[in-house]
Amino acid sequence: MGPPRYTGAMTPAILADLRHRHAEPHRAWHDWNRVAGILAMAEEISAAIADKPAFIIATMFHSAVFDRAVPGQAEASIALMRRHLTPLMPPHMLDRAEVLIHAVTRQELPETDDPSLRGDACLLLDMDNAILGEPASRYDAYEAAIRREFAHLPDDRYEFGRIAALRMLLWRDRIYRTDRFYLEREKRARRNIEATLRRLEG
Repeated sequence: MGPPRYTGAMTPAILADLRHRHAEPHRAWHDWNRVAGILAMAEEISAAIADKPAFIIATMFHSAVFDRAVPGQAEASIALMRRHLTPLMPPHMLDRAEVLIHAVTRQELPETDDPSLRGDACLLLDMDNAILGEPASRYDAYEAAIRREFAHLPDDRYEFGRIAALRMLLWRDRIYRTDRFYLEREKRARRNIEATLRRLEG
């Protein structure tokens, strides 16, 4: 899948670098197919996105540097984004993309008084977590892919961390922050997560 029309300022070399990075062998879930899936969702509801260029930049760069065993990936991805795009795009756009990258990597909404930025962060987080509300077969494949990305951890450590992460999702009033994703995916996401917890805790 090619980039949406509003990322036309990205050069072929930048896109090639991003594709190369997302093809690294340790990526089982955080690959280019996942980026393309978020881009496709963004295209479908583009009218709801306040700042499309910043949104798509964040989508394409948020996992550009990725290794579960190494800390500081968000900062490294942001540095790569700025190195590639500072000559091509205005500073305010990259600043906004940086906030969105931190939102999705931390799975937290930014502290901001800008409702449009908060709204875009909600959308990006929901798109990032859309897989949770997919049919069980697709969700199970996602869980297996996440486990492969944590191959450096023994089963007991992985299961402890995964259970904690999934429990935190269930404890929230809503997994999905936007009404669109909540209505379409919330119930199925909770069923999927509950089934995974039964398996991990069984």
